[in-house]
Amino acid sequence: MSRPPERESDFRALVARLQELRAARAHPPSEYPVLLDAALAELEHAVEALRHTAEAPAAPRTPGAGAAYPFRAIFEHLPWPVILTDGQTAVRRLNPAAAELTGLPPAYAAGRPLAALLGPADRAALRAHTAAVARGDGDRSLPVRLQRQPDGPLYATLTAIEAPGERGRDVLLMLTPAPAPRIVGAGPAEARTDPATVVRQAELTALLDRTARALLGGKSSSSALGAATGLLRTGLADWALLDLGPPAGPARVAVHGPTAPEDAALEKAFLRQDPRECPVAAEVMGSGSAAVEQLTVDPDRLGTDEDGTPLMVRAEVGSLLSVPLTAPDGTTVLGALTLLRTGARPPFSLLEAGSAEIAAGHLAVVAERDGMCGPGPV
Repeated sequence: MSRPPERESDFRALVARLQELRAARAHPPSEYPVLLDAALAELEHAVEALRHTAEAPAAPRTPGAGAAYPFRAIFEHLPWPVILTDGQTAVRRLNPAAAELTGLPPAYAAGRPLAALLGPADRAALRAHTAAVARGDGDRSLPVRLQRQPDGPLYATLTAIEAPGERGRDVLLMLTPAPAPRIVGAGPAEARTDPATVVRQAELTALLDRTARALLGGKSSSSALGAATGLLRTGLADWALLDLGPPAGPARVAVHGPTAPEDAALEKAFLRQDPRECPVAAEVMGSGSAAVEQLTVDPDRLGTDEDGTPLMVRAEVGSLLSVPLTAPDGTTVLGALTLLRTGARPPFSLLEAGSAEIAAGHLAVVAERDGMCGPGPV
């Protein structure tokens, strides 16, 4: 059965109702269950419209006709953040509202795990519920927290959908912000990007200058390398690990973390680790290529502590950057610098990765000049 011709006005009415629900975010938390039920009902209505579009026979298009009503147009114009994922939370597509909320460019987000955006405590719950919805176990809602908004929960409403152009059943996920203030800029992305990039570039230039001064002014090579690693942690990350030596026998020579970490023994665990047991550092030293993992949920990327607990989990790492220390000859790898960001910190940008590679080159000059990268562990 075909839809009546007034369906375009129905869609405008749906948009108006969703905007009204968005305004209701200021209501007290005791009213959230009712609002969530209403949001789920509206999302189910949108899903039915999308499903009808997928099942409707193709019709000739005429200029100005409103009969097309394509999936992408509906998806893109929904006023709330909506994300299409598979059963493992890999992103198929997200609409502009979701891109603004999560801070992810749509082209970059495609194929990456949505769960990686959440705090560690919420990742398993989202994966489990998404898999259940994809299996056909029914729609559901749950509170989640984005790493970039740790103080205010969102409400994720999940419903199954067979989207046109996708294989099998996917999951449509709508994120409903809570009343907590959003940590998102007010203007359009184009208006924010250039000034922020210029400011960050100036900060990184100053950081590289301080790092060079530390390397030139250290009382010894080991103290200079340690001081420079500490500066890089302060300017770029929450943790900085420096490994020196050939890939067959490197040693961890410096570890810098937060001044007051919640896990007081974590710094010692990092320092005692054999770099060969740290997969990302071992890969970088073996290949001579940098690793930039902006959204990483693999608990094995940093290896384990002496008790077998993944260090990624202990440190609550959300993104990491590991760059090789390459000798001036451009081929010999003398070690690796690994930087970690935890909790709500944004992922490393390509600009920051480039600065880290420059700094690693400076570290390599000092390490090679003073013979700190011999045939065995330092």
